[in-house]
Amino acid sequence: MKPTLLLSTLLLSALPAALAAPASWRMEPLSPVWQVTGFAESLDLSAIAAVNDTRCLVGSDELFSVQNGTIDTATRRISGGGLVPLLTVGKGKKKKEIDIEGIAVSPKDNRYYITGSHGTGKKKGDFQPSRCSVFELSVDPATAEVRPDQIRQASLLPWLEKNAELNAFLRQPLQQNGFNIEGLTFSGGKLYFGVRGPNVSGTGFVIEADPDSLFSDGMPECRLHRLPLGEGRGIREIAAVEGGFLILTGNASAEASEKFPVSLSRSGDGRFEVLHWQPGKTETVSSVGTLPPFAGKAEALLVLEDQKNYVDVLVLFDGAQDGGPRSLRLHRPQTD
Repeated sequence: MKPTLLLSTLLLSALPAALAAPASWRMEPLSPVWQVTGFAESLDLSAIAAVNDTRCLVGSDELFSVQNGTIDTATRRISGGGLVPLLTVGKGKKKKEIDIEGIAVSPKDNRYYITGSHGTGKKKGDFQPSRCSVFELSVDPATAEVRPDQIRQASLLPWLEKNAELNAFLRQPLQQNGFNIEGLTFSGGKLYFGVRGPNVSGTGFVIEADPDSLFSDGMPECRLHRLPLGEGRGIREIAAVEGGFLILTGNASAEASEKFPVSLSRSGDGRFEVLHWQPGKTETVSSVGTLPPFAGKAEALLVLEDQKNYVDVLVLFDGAQDGGPRSLRLHRPQTD
């Protein structure tokens, strides 16, 4: 061994643990593949959350309803049940769009939360107030199904319009770094909204909101988190796990369309990365891994199992038949 290499090795072995190279996450695809069947608009599944081990709620960005689901872990199958309308659409009127992008759940409170994108249409850039909706749904503790007569509606729009960092991006198309929510989770009594766009000089955003204030008559109580995601990267999903959050990132902008032939997109929707975020005094993220190439756009994460050494997740893809479900094991860093 060369003297310089030997010296480097001895110096590294003498470093205290606090200065040693940090342990990293590791991503492992799992098999056999899960099946997701019986869901409406099955090519556009965009959100999922589970209130317990057997019941879940699934959303599509093309519907104004959400759909109950049954989880069978033995057969690795999620089956669609009844639809739960979130908005009433009268005869002869144009179909209202919610653009469902995220579902969160508080099992302790028997509550689901659903968010619309709060953004414009990706193709036409049209703005519909119904997209700026957040819903609270009560769950029957006995059946774990949603109570369709107990639905409350709110919006982040009043807070967004007064926020100095985000208001300039409201009602702007995604192709031009417009505002758009694409993820939602619940942790510690708070809702966390993952923002796809804008990305400002490599910084992405998470909006932490108090649900009690959101579903009241006053201004929602919110806190803005700024995450170093990298240039052109946006949050496509967020999921709470022990010790922090999993952040699914992808292209922050949208690809060019006929109406918006010029896009700020730095890359297509071909690369999706999972990050781990631990909120604190400094907002830092660490890489968990890049998803293997699948058909469609990674849109939804369901945490199947959260253990000391690993987290198992199910990923659903918008544009893939029945969500193109893929399961992954995310091995936590080991420090002992």
